[in-house]
Amino acid sequence: MESENGQKWHIFNPDVNLPDYGVLVESHIERPATTNTAHRHNRPSILYIVSGQGLFESDNKKFSVNADSVITLEKEKIHRLSDKPRKAMTVFSIYFDTAAAGLNKYIIDYLLSSTEPFTLPLYYSEDIKRYLRQILYEQNTKRPGYKLSIKQHLNLIILQIYRTKIERRGQKISEKMPSSSERVKDVIDFIAQNCHEQYGLADAARLGNVSQRQFTNLCRNLTGHSFIKFLNSIRCQKAADLLKQTNKSVSAIAFEVGYEDLSTFYRAFKKIYKSSPMQLKTSL
Repeated sequence: MESENGQKWHIFNPDVNLPDYGVLVESHIERPATTNTAHRHNRPSILYIVSGQGLFESDNKKFSVNADSVITLEKEKIHRLSDKPRKAMTVFSIYFDTAAAGLNKYIIDYLLSSTEPFTLPLYYSEDIKRYLRQILYEQNTKRPGYKLSIKQHLNLIILQIYRTKIERRGQKISEKMPSSSERVKDVIDFIAQNCHEQYGLADAARLGNVSQRQFTNLCRNLTGHSFIKFLNSIRCQKAADLLKQTNKSVSAIAFEVGYEDLSTFYRAFKKIYKSSPMQLKTSL
């Protein structure tokens, strides 16, 4: 095979032997020299860049990759991943057998339909790093039920990558870092969709890679509210919709929209709607 500049590539063919449950994760902190050589895998695979910067080459195309970049590869796909000077990459390699691992074939086929890298948003990448570490732990310790745990965590990884690829379809990887305002807007949009999760100001600021004070200021600029008021308004709006559209109890609705303490839900709801959830429900 030739690279884009006409140089001959030596093709390295490492064989990946999967266990019976069909999943293997490798962590390459100091990657072997052979990974900078053009090679192919005898299994479908996903490459996740944890840190560093580099260049991904395949099908005579070149793409810059950096932290949180994801590359999906069908088996036998010739490719090369090389580090940029002084920016060596840490990479997780996930090899799998779709049937043995119990993966959704439609989703896997969609992910493997293109080798073009894409970048995970920080709020997904944190989850994926945690899932990958758990898989490595399960592989090493082999505690009771480890095979089921590995397959479940892989399915969660696949789901997050699939959602990102759908949501960011057509977007290109850029070496230019998004601005603080852009990162905070992404986090606000994410939390609005997932307001049932227990995200506090510290979590939101971490996901936006800004200080809590900066996140508060940017959130106020973008939404007109502090983070807590914004979160309460989103949760209570969803609660009001559920009160109008369902026969669920107030306590069930409070829990569903993210309130674990009923009195906190009542206070937030009354401040926004000037009536209690029960009063709103009985007035319909």
